[in-house]
Formats: sequence, C-alpha cells, structure tokens
Amino acid sequence: MIERALGFDPFGPGLSPVAVLLLLGGLFLYLLGLSRPARLRPPVTTLHVSLFLAGLGSIALASNAPLAPLGHSLFSAHQVEHLLLRLLGPLLVALAHPWHLIHLALPRRWRRRVRSYGRNRLIRRLAHPKLAAAMLIAVIFFWQIPIAYGFAQRIPAVEALAHGMMVVTGLWYFATLLDPRDPPAGHARAARLISGFIVIVSNILLGCLTTLKETVVYAEYHTLAWEGSLSALADETIGGYTIWVPSSMIMILAIILVLNEWHRAEERRWATRFAHQRSNSAALEFPETAAELRLKVANPNRQMARSLALGALAMFCLVMVTAISVLSLAR
Repeated sequence: MIERALGFDPFGPGLSPVAVLLLLGGLFLYLLGLSRPARLRPPVTTLHVSLFLAGLGSIALASNAPLAPLGHSLFSAHQVEHLLLRLLGPLLVALAHPWHLIHLALPRRWRRRVRSYGRNRLIRRLAHPKLAAAMLIAVIFFWQIPIAYGFAQRIPAVEALAHGMMVVTGLWYFATLLDPRDPPAGHARAARLISGFIVIVSNILLGCLTTLKETVVYAEYHTLAWEGSLSALADETIGGYTIWVPSSMIMILAIILVLNEWHRAEERRWATRFAHQRSNSAALEFPETAAELRLKVANPNRQMARSLALGALAMFCLVMVTAISVLSLAR
C-alpha cells in the first residue's frame, strides 16, 4: 500500500499540482502585497515585477510539460530542470526582492511569527552566505548520487521533494547573496563574494566528473527518446556540461551583481559623509587626501585581490586534477 501511495501520480510527469499550487500561492501573496498602499511598501518597478514573474515561470517550466516529461527520458533535459529550479528561477525571484511585499500580504499574526523567526539565532546563522552556499551544494550533490537520482525518477513524491529542496535552498542562498542591506544588518559582501566562488567550484567539480567520465551511470533511469541519434553516454556528457558551464555562468552573473551592489553601498556611504563631518570616526572613515585614501584601501584591496586570485587558481587546479583523474581511471 505504501508503494502504491508513493507511486500515485494521476497527472503524470506533465503536470505537478504541488508546484502549480505553490507558485500560484506565491504569486497571489506577491500581488496582494503589491496592492497595499504605497506608503507601506517599498517602491516596486516594472522590472521588479517582470523579474519575479520570470523566476516563477522558470520554476513552472522546470516542473511541468514539456520539460518535465522530457527529463524522464533524457539525463541532459533533467539537468536543465535542475538548472532552472536551483539557480536561474531563484536568482530571478531574489533579484525582484519580493520578501517585504509577501510579508505585507500575510495576516498580522503570521507577520509577527515571521519576525520572531527572523530573530532566531539558528536561522540567522543559517542565513550566513557560506552556510547557505553549503546547503545549496549539498542538495545538488546528494540528488546526483545514482541511487538517490533513481528514487527521484521512479517515485513522484521523492521527485517533488528533491525539486522542492532545490528551490528552497536556491531561494535561501540568493536572498542572502543579494540582500540589499549593508553590514551589520546584512552579511559582509566579501563573504557573499567568496560563497559565489565556492558554488562555482562545486559546479565545476560535479560537471567535470559527469562530463569527462567514460562509463554510463544514469542510463537505467531513463528511456532515451532519441535513442537513434543520441547515445546514453553522449546524453550524460551533455548533462554534465549543463552542470558545469551554464550553471557557472549564472553564478558569475550573481557575483557581478554582488560587486555592483558593493559599489553602490560605497557610493551611499560616501554620499552621507557630510552628515557625520563633526565625528572623529567619520574623519577616519572618509579620507580627504590621496595618502589617507591609499592607507584606507590598501588592505581591503589586497584581500580582494587574494580572494579573486585564489578563486581562479582553485577552479583551474580543480578542472585539471579532475580531468587527469578521470582519464587515468578510464585507462
């Protein structure tokens, strides 16, 4: 009976009622918050609304036809699903900054409860960029294990759980990464930047392992729709390339957005320098001569250069070591 309940899927892979209901619920809350008086909500532009709708559309595309049924036939199509669920959809939603609008749409009792959760020490620790990145990486690595991947392909409830975990961890990570608040309310932007490189390195590692292997791993979980023109190994190679390159490109875009917001934060701080001109701390914070400026930015610039250099070196070494290991094992 348990097996029958787990395998119950009246709509098939072409439609995910859970995903549709949750997406419609999120859209309803967003529109309800958008209808609140302008004095109660932050300014919302057409771009913000478009980004939010595009993010929900990406998640809906990954969860329903035509991509979802194709994901049961091709490993590469399934990795496109993961790309939309884990990275692209959450990134677009986070760029829209919908959290305050959704919070306004909740009943007053729920808003108080959400605020109390926001003050919880454990939740605040999990919102650190490095921990949020670790959760994002752990989810994709776990569901790429062949046994776990097979369960998700064969049991609809497990697949819904896997996709839900990817969406939740993606939203959690990008909400932390793109938080517009300056420290100490928001996390240090250097930590956000490093977490982006960590996610890229994880994409490269998993993508290399999947792309460069010379044995078929996931073929038994798929019914190849294009069996005459696409071999199982080629299908998995394309899927590994999807994990490797497009995913990393999305993360590079996220890193650029972090750097851009960092620049805006510096401009905001500089614009308020005269508001604290009588303070001794303000005199130290806003240098007025070239020598004072060099003293102030020398150490942060050095740390930034080291972080970027170590990130690039780590990615290069990881690719080379993975390629050499895969080729040596194949021989």
